[in-house]
Amino acid sequence: MNHIHKPLPFTALLLSALGGFSMQAWFGCDGIGRLLGQEPTTVETPTVAPPSEFLRMTMGPTASPLALETAVVSYHAQQASGRPEPNGITVDLIGAVHIGEASYYAELNRLFDNYDVLLYELVAAEGTVVPLGGKRESAGFNPVGMLQASAKNMLGLESQLERIDYTKPHLVRADMTPKQMADKMKERGDTAISLALSTLADVMRQQNLAARQPLAAEAATSSLEEIGLADMLGNPLKMKQVLAAQFAQSGSLDQALGGPLNQLLVVDRNAAALKVLQKQLAAGKKRIGIFYGAAHLPDLEKHLIEDFGMTRGSQQWLTAWDLTTAKEPELSQPAALLLNLLKGLE
Repeated sequence: MNHIHKPLPFTALLLSALGGFSMQAWFGCDGIGRLLGQEPTTVETPTVAPPSEFLRMTMGPTASPLALETAVVSYHAQQASGRPEPNGITVDLIGAVHIGEASYYAELNRLFDNYDVLLYELVAAEGTVVPLGGKRESAGFNPVGMLQASAKNMLGLESQLERIDYTKPHLVRADMTPKQMADKMKERGDTAISLALSTLADVMRQQNLAARQPLAAEAATSSLEEIGLADMLGNPLKMKQVLAAQFAQSGSLDQALGGPLNQLLVVDRNAAALKVLQKQLAAGKKRIGIFYGAAHLPDLEKHLIEDFGMTRGSQQWLTAWDLTTAKEPELSQPAALLLNLLKGLE
């Protein structure tokens, strides 16, 4: 029986594909690989996994995983008195994960119909439109896209790009283009190599801090001690539970990345989204949704409150992953090859 007491780089790669670059990878845009090596997180820990306010894993009374949930939080324009304006402007931040249950995306599609305009993330060229069903001709070999598709099949989940209807006229892209991202890197003197090295240094610092907390490290490995990596990949329910715990702990990963990479992936892209928000407000839109990865939302909330003078209102939670059941994996050829490769490495 294999015992895992070290970081799971493949798990980190899966999380990267599910939480950050999948929208870019689908369009074949150049991306920067995330270098993560966090200790695996137990699924037998808190009732609601900290620290994110926009992404959480809920637990049952016997500490069994129930669901990975994303938040929908409302913000309202204020009167001079500080009270919300009656019939005034409302902006909802809607957390996203890029693969999930079919029921999750069906609920989001219904929710989006309630808005005058729905802003969404997508790093792509200006004018890019996601076709219904998210299908397009292959743009050649794309390892990140292949990894995401393999993860979707192994977990028995659905793709956001295939399930969300982006063809509705009130859905508006609010993100950077690949060229804009490249220009931002150039302005700061960054390259893919410098960003990778900076990220690696951040990961090493996090691991050094984690090593000083032996009780937390022991708890983090307890749920994985009796299962090998290849066995976990062949067990979609276990895989969902382990990935959900790491998602909830890391805030969809982007919060775990400091420095220049966080600036590029979160802060710069949020600034682009807020510019589109300003245009929509100027156009008279009053009911606006912003559909973005959960890791973007704390920074967006900060700007809505401090720069737009809004106040936080109600919050609801949507079930992105049901952690009590899982479909049998439908292994595509890439997924089968990946699983066989990992079995050979054990």
